[in-house]
Amino acid sequence: MPNYTHLTARELEFKWLELIGRPVPSIGRGLVIKYLLWYEQAKREKISPLGLFREVARAVKGTDKHPKSTLEIGSKLIRSYQGLKYEVEIVPQGYLYENTLYKSLSGVAKAITGKSWNGNVFFGAKK
Repeated sequence: MPNYTHLTARELEFKWLELIGRPVPSIGRGLVIKYLLWYEQAKREKISPLGLFREVARAVKGTDKHPKSTLEIGSKLIRSYQGLKYEVEIVPQGYLYENTLYKSLSGVAKAITGKSWNGNVFFGAKK
């Protein structure tokens, strides 16, 4: 397996152009190295990297899962806390609780408890 960690930024750029055929995107050095290693492995194993990306994009596009979790859009999470029942609906834009849209379950959990929580833990939505 090649080792790219010793290469300069310019050498990495040349390697990227050689393997991928387009300019390096504005991503960190570590990610460039990981991508180059993955790309070379895909070529060795006769996997088309671009074809794989297209398949992944198609699979993601057709999913009915919330983009930030494995929860299905339209699902409701119900949690009892200090004797009261709380309900959150999963919507495409985030999480709907008491007619307020939240970007994360952690935000909902904080609104309910007043304390910072991991929202997945609070609602029992861990994988």
